[in-house]
Amino acid sequence: MNGRLFPDWQVDRDEYARVCRYLGLEPNDALFARLDRHLAQAPFANPPLHGLQAALARLPLTPFRIARLDMASRLIFPQHPIRHVLNAVIALHECTAEGYGALSRAPTGAAAWFAIMGWLARWLGSLVLTLPWLGMRALMWRTSAWFAPRGELAGSQVLLTGAARGLGRDLMLECLGRGARVIGIVRSEASRHAVLEQLPAEAPVKLLVADLSSPGAGTAALEAADVDPGRIDVVIACAGIKHEGRSVLALEALQQTVQVNFLAAAEIVAWYVAGRAARRPSRIALVSSMGRWHGMGSTAGYNASKAALSIWAESLELELPRHDEGAATITVVEPGLFESGMARAHPGRAFLFAPRRTVARRILDGALAGKPVVRPPSWFALLTWTLCLAGRRTRARVLSRAKSGANP
Repeated sequence: MNGRLFPDWQVDRDEYARVCRYLGLEPNDALFARLDRHLAQAPFANPPLHGLQAALARLPLTPFRIARLDMASRLIFPQHPIRHVLNAVIALHECTAEGYGALSRAPTGAAAWFAIMGWLARWLGSLVLTLPWLGMRALMWRTSAWFAPRGELAGSQVLLTGAARGLGRDLMLECLGRGARVIGIVRSEASRHAVLEQLPAEAPVKLLVADLSSPGAGTAALEAADVDPGRIDVVIACAGIKHEGRSVLALEALQQTVQVNFLAAAEIVAWYVAGRAARRPSRIALVSSMGRWHGMGSTAGYNASKAALSIWAESLELELPRHDEGAATITVVEPGLFESGMARAHPGRAFLFAPRRTVARRILDGALAGKPVVRPPSWFALLTWTLCLAGRRTRARVLSRAKSGANP
């Protein structure tokens, strides 16, 4: 199983080692593997995280935060993931001779009274530190929620294309972590098997195989699986391809790019709109790109296909009812630089590229809030528009340095 499928619940090796030090235990690789498997199932055995509890779950575990979250989960948030982590680590280590010995050690006689007084002093000190820290975190969460409210998906059903890898995979995990059931479309049976092998058996996922480069393949797979569009609450078209080093004159590659990046999404949305429940509010998110604002050579028309998708989405919005009780809202997603297999290697990648999971969260939050456009990260959108305003010749000089060596 791939570690940290659900980062709100799981810990990495460094965090596990910090938890062990906090509990006075020695890290154990074999026990960490068992802990990882256990915590990967936790999102499906517990209620979805909401509000401040969800915000606290996203914090990386430092020694200071472990102590604060331990106290907070004892007093206020008994279902917080840190409670499950601490309890699971203790339970696993108790099954080893070394762990049991460390956990069962206790002073006797007069030393026991000093130990009790020391424990009480530490408990009160931790309480004094935790309450203002928790208050500060609550204020930060409340302030950020005003600008970017976190949408909830518990009990909802999501249809997602491109679920096997990259941003689509992170969107699938984010939906599952928020309590949704996911119908995902992947390209091949091998992709389907690989995804299911990584996910816990409890994950409410149904994966359909369809090569979206073939016209009508996506809708055919949905109909063959008897998927009812009237029971789908959110549609996210995320599948995409980019032919690096191929000219816009390479017509076969161009046709495939347009089919996957634009026409396949339009086909699935048309299928959904025709069959959705008329009085059921729904969300449609179409993943385009900031590249849609300018041309780019040597990608077989990737930017052109994304421009078509963005403009088509705006056109569709003009045709659909906008203020009815059960109206569908359309969100155009135009990401900039983020961690992706489509992004070229760059020496400043770690600093310039937004984390893919962060982008996935922003996409879901924006779509569920009914935002017309989501453009993470914001600074890249401003940079792109500045380049566009500089004029076509300036753009050509800048972008020609980024791409070269096209092969028609």
